[in-house]
Amino acid sequence: MFDFKLAVFVTLAAATCLSVNAKFPDEPKPCQYGDADCISKAMEYFLRQKNQGEGSINLIAIDPLVIKEISIKQGAESPVNIDLQFINNKLMGLKNANVVKIKGFGKDLSEKHEIHLSVPEIELAGNYKVDGRILVLPISGSGTNSIKLSNVLVKMQFAGVPMEKDGKTYMKVEKFRMDLEPKGMHFKIDNLFNGDKALGDNMNLFLNENWQDIYRELRASITSAFGKVFHTVIGHVFTKYPYEEFFAQ
Repeated sequence: MFDFKLAVFVTLAAATCLSVNAKFPDEPKPCQYGDADCISKAMEYFLRQKNQGEGSINLIAIDPLVIKEISIKQGAESPVNIDLQFINNKLMGLKNANVVKIKGFGKDLSEKHEIHLSVPEIELAGNYKVDGRILVLPISGSGTNSIKLSNVLVKMQFAGVPMEKDGKTYMKVEKFRMDLEPKGMHFKIDNLFNGDKALGDNMNLFLNENWQDIYRELRASITSAFGKVFHTVIGHVFTKYPYEEFFAQ
């Protein structure tokens, strides 16, 4: 059984990057409904040029994306049996993402929407606590972590639900699903086993040599946890304006 507990600094980010008087941005120009090529370029613009946040569309800072806590608990029925917490971490690398697929975003907002991103590298860095067993070895410790995923395909799917407010129709983001498909993974976890350097170095080596097996076991929990983070980010954007105002009329 997995237990997730996470929070994004949405309130803090909103306080620093949102303005009550913000207006819809002049750039990039609005796209036609369902124009995948145009929407892809618009998303890449915000990823590259506005990754520190854009108050006019309720976009919080996404590179780095600050994550207060992610907790992953996996029971004894799995070869990876751990109680793992990432605390005050930053997720970095999204500003270099390329949009490789867009589906949906048509006039009927209730259809399924998909966003696929290709990201050269995603790094999660901050503090951690862990206790448990990975494959055949025990693991414990607390300290700093750097976990890098290379050549990652990020897939996001969600449904749009019409929400009426002040006579206008907004899109509420629901049934959000996310998947991460990395081609490589590198762990650097400090202060394992109460700072025993030899044991810590061997564990990092073991993690890096067996990353595929480890990720296979933790994939569902990792993607669910990060899916909640990105659900918050994307859902927050669509609370700013009625759905039709995001598109050329």
